[in-house]
Amino acid sequence: MKKVLEKCPVCNAKVVISEIECEACGTKVVSKFDIPKGFDIDEDIMNFIKVFIFTEGSIKQSEKLLNCSYPKIKNLLKKAKAALNLNELNINKPDKDNVQSVVDLLEDGAIDVEEALRKLKS
Repeated sequence: MKKVLEKCPVCNAKVVISEIECEACGTKVVSKFDIPKGFDIDEDIMNFIKVFIFTEGSIKQSEKLLNCSYPKIKNLLKKAKAALNLNELNINKPDKDNVQSVVDLLEDGAIDVEEALRKLKS
């Protein structure tokens, strides 16, 4: 597949996705869709992300491969974080209300320990 265009090649204005098609059944949805976050990352930032992942998060190795300083790497990390909308990450952060409701169900005998663990993991 081709890379999503970020700007119009004629006038340089912002572009939108206007059609989505299912590969399996051919169903098409025609509308105006925003380009999903992560597809509109600047090429320099994407290259940095690839290098940083390749070096398994080593700032020193990233410095060497990109031939730049520690402050430049830290700046690129901040830009990558912003581009990926990771300023506030809530992955695997338990919801206190959900935890309490699962504990309540467990105490009331409505669910067993295995079911409680499954609910807490999801």
